[in-house]
Amino acid sequence: MIPSAPPPLRRASQTAAGFVDVTARLSLAMAVLSIGWSLLQLLLVALLGRLDPLGWLERQGLPVPAALHWAAQHALSLSVLMLLLSVALLAVSWALLRHHEWGRIGFIVFLVVVALANFAMLPLVDGLFTAMQAVLPPGFHDSADGRHAMAQMQASRWTALLSAGATALAFAGLHTWLVVKLCRDEVRALFR
Repeated sequence: MIPSAPPPLRRASQTAAGFVDVTARLSLAMAVLSIGWSLLQLLLVALLGRLDPLGWLERQGLPVPAALHWAAQHALSLSVLMLLLSVALLAVSWALLRHHEWGRIGFIVFLVVVALANFAMLPLVDGLFTAMQAVLPPGFHDSADGRHAMAQMQASRWTALLSAGATALAFAGLHTWLVVKLCRDEVRALFR
């Protein structure tokens, strides 16, 4: 019986090139989707600016949190910023696919910033629940239904915070893994 030879191993540079190509293509797809979302968001800002949803809430006697006022006042700027960041991600992803060193470094910067931004969003999740409590009518907190609603809202707050925190940790782990892979010698050797 003749022992069969083991299958040929792929060279490290082929594996590294495959990793970079897959990562870049997925990032390109996410950038295109993000650009589409940003354009839709700009359209919604234009439409909602004419509808004045905050004015409607105030006319109903509902308190509008200061953070919502700020977001509404800066909705156009925030939407344009999101569009510009999406275009920057598209450019960095394209450069990563073409094995340009600035694309690799830019992509690493995006990974770190997004991981940190996920943790920065946690206080906003908590603030959302505080704002929802402020919308409740006066005296509602003292009723049986109010106490029951507040208990449900508190449970929802903790569920949202824990799931958002777990998601932020998971993405931080994934982004750390990607950064480490992009900093390995066999990957860095591919870039010019």
